[in-house]
Amino acid sequence: MTITSQQKINGEGKSFAGKIWKDGNFVPTEFYIQDGRIREGGKKDQIKAAYITPPFSDPHIHGGWGISFQDGEFEQLENKLKSKGIFFAIPTLDNNDIEELRRIAALFRDYKARTPNSIFPFLRVEGPFISLEKRGFQREDCILEASLSKIDALLNIKEIKLFTFAPEITGAETLVRKAVQLGKIPSIGHSKASFQNFLKFYKLGVRHLTHFPNAMSGFHHRDIGLTGAGLFINDLQLEIIADGIHSSFDFISLVLKTKGPVFSIISDMIPPSYSEQDRFDGRRIIKNGKKMTTKDGTIAGGSTSVPEQAEWLYHKGVTPENIVRLACLNTLHVFGIPSPSISNGNEATFLVLDDSMKVKDIYYKGKRIPGSSR
Repeated sequence: MTITSQQKINGEGKSFAGKIWKDGNFVPTEFYIQDGRIREGGKKDQIKAAYITPPFSDPHIHGGWGISFQDGEFEQLENKLKSKGIFFAIPTLDNNDIEELRRIAALFRDYKARTPNSIFPFLRVEGPFISLEKRGFQREDCILEASLSKIDALLNIKEIKLFTFAPEITGAETLVRKAVQLGKIPSIGHSKASFQNFLKFYKLGVRHLTHFPNAMSGFHHRDIGLTGAGLFINDLQLEIIADGIHSSFDFISLVLKTKGPVFSIISDMIPPSYSEQDRFDGRRIIKNGKKMTTKDGTIAGGSTSVPEQAEWLYHKGVTPENIVRLACLNTLHVFGIPSPSISNGNEATFLVLDDSMKVKDIYYKGKRIPGSSR
């Protein structure tokens, strides 16, 4: 049979050999693509890879490459993320006034209607019921008191399923009870809550922590705070910006040693990342290498993609198996999405990585798409 150039681009007619993620481990094996699906076995024309993995996930991203979810640029960002090997991501909105959140949610609703197979499941927002002292880069003028009317206003935005809140603020208990009843996900962050305060909300069903341990109460031997809670409580859903800026590798190693590879890595990227842009949401961003801050030194957000973080973790000595869990699979588990399996008969969506865990090729439903990890 003659193999056409289109078949070669799509991966058909060739087999892929290397360490392939299968049933929770890397297995040295070989497969080929037929009709967009994985078939066990080999072909004469072989592509050798160090690692073949499921796609990356990023459950906390504001934008990047000069593109912003705040501006409703969902299609542009979805295409860009796919070109990096990211096939699940949650558009994250900066703290803003309720009317602005409604406006962005309406744009997202329209986009989802046009794009039913979007990689974006819903929206999340950092706020508006957060601590003034722990606001970080979040807008001070949009931090709200958790009155009943304002709680209802936020929770009635159907497209926003996950929101960040501070347990210590007045009205937080009402907020959480209502949110849980509606199937929303309250996430603790931008908070100075004590450990005892945290435990009250843990009993109400709160399990998610926003960009742990940034913008939350630290660890002390008389009050282990939210940082201690994240290390101590086993069934919490932690997300960590593994860029060496927001958290040192020593801290990431501590979490791995204490809890194992059960957290998710996130980018927390803002639009100026990977661009010449130096403003976000009307505010000036100062860049110093990969670090982005306001003029007073407050870290403004992430600037390192999940695929690039995976490379960094590999060079720091984290095992490829753990990197797949942290960067690809744990996020899916948190949100109840089945883990993709690179096995016979399944859809041929996977990443080809080199021996440094850097993206070489991206395959989506059997077709090779151009991309890179940057």
